[in-house]
Amino acid sequence: MASIYHGRGAAIGIGEETSSNWGVAVARTVWRPLISSSLTRTIEKVPRPTLKTGAAGAMRRAHYVQADNAGGTFQIEASYRSMGMLCKHLMGAVATSGTNPYTHVYTFADDVPEGLTIENVRGTGTAEVFEGCRLSQGVFAVSAGGLMTFEGTVIAQTSGGRVSAGTVTYGGTDAPILHSQAGQFTFNSATYDLIDMTLTVNNALATRQHLGSAVTAKPLRSDFQSVEMSITVEVEDDLYAAFLADTESDAHITFTDGTRSFRVDLQNAYLSTASDPVSDANVIRQTITLIGQSDGTNEGLKLTVVNGDSTGIGN
Repeated sequence: MASIYHGRGAAIGIGEETSSNWGVAVARTVWRPLISSSLTRTIEKVPRPTLKTGAAGAMRRAHYVQADNAGGTFQIEASYRSMGMLCKHLMGAVATSGTNPYTHVYTFADDVPEGLTIENVRGTGTAEVFEGCRLSQGVFAVSAGGLMTFEGTVIAQTSGGRVSAGTVTYGGTDAPILHSQAGQFTFNSATYDLIDMTLTVNNALATRQHLGSAVTAKPLRSDFQSVEMSITVEVEDDLYAAFLADTESDAHITFTDGTRSFRVDLQNAYLSTASDPVSDANVIRQTITLIGQSDGTNEGLKLTVVNGDSTGIGN
């Protein structure tokens, strides 16, 4: 009888691959429980182009492997703890200062760090270890009544297939970022109460196929990096006016839990959309999209995390 597995207990473990050793698996040092994961290998198999057929009938005779891809998405709860390694590999750089609590500032760099090894523990079943992982995109999202989530889009070099799961070792006190811990959103010196917020960082990474291998070389940027924030508020004419006037300003919001905090600074932002249709008798809501930009010094986004981790990438 085939084994039956359940999704409960699913987790993700990550470790930083060393400089100049992209694609060489390392031990997983940070673990997070999963909400969902689609990490897998996708092998593209195509028919050979020859017109040869069988002795009877019109079927092709053979195929070959065109590409052996690996990656996908995973979603976890965003937390004041155990998120530093993901923030660093999404943004590019981290600087840590202070004493407990420590302040970690994550900023954009010319390239994302070398890579991650990610172990995808598939609930009560087996696991799959992906090496050479780079974060092509990251999305932080939170809405009223919920907690913040993080969804990462991964391009990996490959995996070794399904194996026995490693030992999942979570860090200390669990500290999810809750909707009720949000402060007000600030843009152009005015403050607003948000209904929801989504922050999307797109690193524009792409696979690179070379002769001699079916797996990708190290994924690199194929376009400009970008960052945008989508927010919903009860309608504010000031935001619509800022949209019409093409106002540029820094924007920020902070979530706080005691001595821990998570702050988002969207730098040199402008409003790319402002939509507030009237469709019923309820309070009119307005959906705004803001785009961060570089000014040569501030590169469009800064994430600041305050917690008890001295390294900025720990568990």
